[in-house]
Amino acid sequence: MMTSSTFSRVSVFLFVLLVTNCGGSGLDGKFVGQIGNKKEVQIEFLEGNDVKLSCYWTEPLLGEYERGSLKGKPVDTLVFFGPQDKNFKLRIAYETKKQVLEVLAIHSRTIGPGARYVPTEPESTFFPKNPILKKIKR
Repeated sequence: MMTSSTFSRVSVFLFVLLVTNCGGSGLDGKFVGQIGNKKEVQIEFLEGNDVKLSCYWTEPLLGEYERGSLKGKPVDTLVFFGPQDKNFKLRIAYETKKQVLEVLAIHSRTIGPGARYVPTEPESTFFPKNPILKKIKR
């Protein structure tokens, strides 16, 4: 028979396990497309919340899915961390429609107190329509 202390510990463990493994982007696979003058940008959804961004920065960036906001509205975001010698965060806000990922905004910021996200791409990148990355089939 389980004591109340053991039951409490097991309950907390199961709750933490449930919370940390649920949610996420709900996406898998690789999405490819053009963002501004960067051709063949790739976003690959790995296990859990992990994501890899290739062909956007000089080297691949690793990041994770996060829930964020854009102009006060909740959106899905991917947050990538720059290499150690370039201490920054890159945030891509997006929306999914069927087998495409529509980029709503790309912001970056340095790491440190008081740092704010600023647009990374010129407005022309999002005019007349937002960049689209399509899921590639294997």
